[in-house]
Amino acid sequence: MKKDDLAELLSYEPGRQQRLMILKEVKETGKTIAECADKYAMPPLFMKDADGMIEYKGEKMLPAEFNKRFPHRRFVILSTRKNNDEL
Repeated sequence: MKKDDLAELLSYEPGRQQRLMILKEVKETGKTIAECADKYAMPPLFMKDADGMIEYKGEKMLPAEFNKRFPHRRFVILSTRKNNDEL
């Protein structure tokens, strides 16, 4: 795995010690690097459009579909109130 690949999974550049921790966990558990790295990753932030869809890497999908495709990934959905009077 290239350094850039792990940085993309984490959303930041990990240090040497963190890389070693992730690789050690991969070896011990048999999980994928993506699964082990996810616990240290910054979760992606999404805003739903009018149809309830989110966009991830240029592809639109429902949050449930994202969860099916990436079961090990955590994510955050930001929402706004449609009417400010509903406080």
